[in-house]
Amino acid sequence: MVAFDAQRFDDLVFARMSETKIPSVSAAVIEDGKVVHMRGFGWKDAGAASPATPQTLYGIGSITKSFVALAVGKLVESGKMDFHDQVTKYIPLKQKAFQGVEVHHLLSHTSGIPGLGSLEVILFSAFREYHHWLPIASLDDMSSFLDGVDDWTVSKPGARLHYLNEGFVLLGEIVSKVSGGHWFDYLRAEVLAPLAMKRTFLARSDISTDIDVATPYAIRGAKVTPTPIPYGSGAAGGIMSCAADLSNYVTMLINGGEFEGKRVVSWDILSKMETPYAKWSAENYGGDSYGYGLMIIPDFHGHKVVRHGGSVDVYTSDMEYVRDIRSGVVLLSNGTGYSMGLLGMSAVSLLAGADPEELRAVRLERLLRRLEGQYTTYKDTLVAEVKKAGSFLMLSGEDIGNNIVLVPDGGEGEEARFFTLEGAARLEVVFKFDQHGVELFFERYRYRRAGPSPLRTETTWPS
Repeated sequence: MVAFDAQRFDDLVFARMSETKIPSVSAAVIEDGKVVHMRGFGWKDAGAASPATPQTLYGIGSITKSFVALAVGKLVESGKMDFHDQVTKYIPLKQKAFQGVEVHHLLSHTSGIPGLGSLEVILFSAFREYHHWLPIASLDDMSSFLDGVDDWTVSKPGARLHYLNEGFVLLGEIVSKVSGGHWFDYLRAEVLAPLAMKRTFLARSDISTDIDVATPYAIRGAKVTPTPIPYGSGAAGGIMSCAADLSNYVTMLINGGEFEGKRVVSWDILSKMETPYAKWSAENYGGDSYGYGLMIIPDFHGHKVVRHGGSVDVYTSDMEYVRDIRSGVVLLSNGTGYSMGLLGMSAVSLLAGADPEELRAVRLERLLRRLEGQYTTYKDTLVAEVKKAGSFLMLSGEDIGNNIVLVPDGGEGEEARFFTLEGAARLEVVFKFDQHGVELFFERYRYRRAGPSPLRTETTWPS
C-alpha cells in the first residue's frame, strides 16, 4: 500500500474550496487503521475569521442514516426486533402503502414510496423564504402528512430503490418505541459512548451553547450568506458532529465493529448493513448500490468502498472506508460549493495508490473548465460565452440565444462532443483543440475562444 500523500490531499481540498467559495472543511484520514491526518481548512465563521478545527461541529446530513441503521442493528442483535418485522408492528400507520413494508425496506430505501419532500421543506423553511410550510413536529404530524400517500406509491416493497427520507424518520420512531426512550438517547448509550464520541449531538440545547460550531452558509453564485442552523431533520439527517468524533466511527467500521478492543456491533449486523439490496439511482463508479444506511461500490481500483454522503443544503459531508486496506476518510463542510463525495473518493484514490485526477467526474470537470470562456466568430462579428453549470455547459450568444444547455456526449483526442435540442431535433455541438486554441462549432458558426469569461464576479462575503 502506498503511503497517503497528505500534502496532495490538502492542496486538492484547498483548491476546490477556493474555486467554489466553501468557507471551511474539516477532514480526517485513516490509514492502516490509524488516524494519520486530521485538520481544519478555512473559516468556520467567515465574518469573524475564526478557523475551523477537527473538533468543529457541522451538520452531517444523511450520514445520520448509517447511525440510525446501526441503532436498529443493535436492537436486532439484542433480540428485541427483526429486520423483517412489518413497520406497522411498531407504528400504527393505516395507509395501504405501508402494507407489506418491512423495517428492511425502510433501511434500504426499497419501500416502493418515492421521496415525498417533507424534510426538504422543513430544512429550506429554516433558513430561507420558501413557498411551502410543513409543521411536522411529531409522529402524529408525519402520519397526517402521509395521508394520501397510497396514490403516490410506485412499486411493490423490495422491487427498486426510491430514496425516502421519511422512511428514516419512521425508523427513528421505531428505535424509540423498541428501546423505550428517544432514539438518539439509545444511540448515545449504545454507540456514541463506546466510541468516545463526546462531540456528537442532536438537540439544539447541546449545540447552541457550544463555542466551536461552523456557521452554515448558503452559496448562491457569487454570494456567500450565513444562515441559521437548519434543525428539524431528525433521524433522516439531523445529527451534528465533528471530524475527530467521526474518525472514531469510521475506525470502528473499518475494524468490523470493534473499537479499541471493545465490540460495538457484531460483524453479522455490520455485514448486513454492507450488503447490496438495491441498485443506486446514479451509477458513478460501477455497481453502486445501497445496503442499510450505507452505499456500496463493489470495485474501485480493486477495492470495495463503503460510503455515505450528506447534505442539508448549507452543510455537506461525506465518509468512505475501505476495509481491505483498513483506510477511510471523513469530510465536513459549511457550504455546498463542491461535492464532498468527489473529494472523498479523491482521498480514497490516494489511499488506494491511484490518481484522483483520473476519476471520471474529475476529468469531466477539468474538461468543462477548459472550455469556459468568450468565443468569437470570423473577424469578431459575433460573440458567445460558454460557462460551466454543474455537469453541463451553458452557451449564450448573439444570434443564438441565452442559456443553451450543452450536454456532454463523449469525444476523443482533440475533440469534445456535446449536444442540445433545437425544437425536437438533437443538435450536435463540437469543441476542437488545435493550434488556434479552442474552437466551437455550433449550428452554422465556427467560433474561436478569445479569452477567459469576462462575466466572472468576485465573492461577496458577509460584513
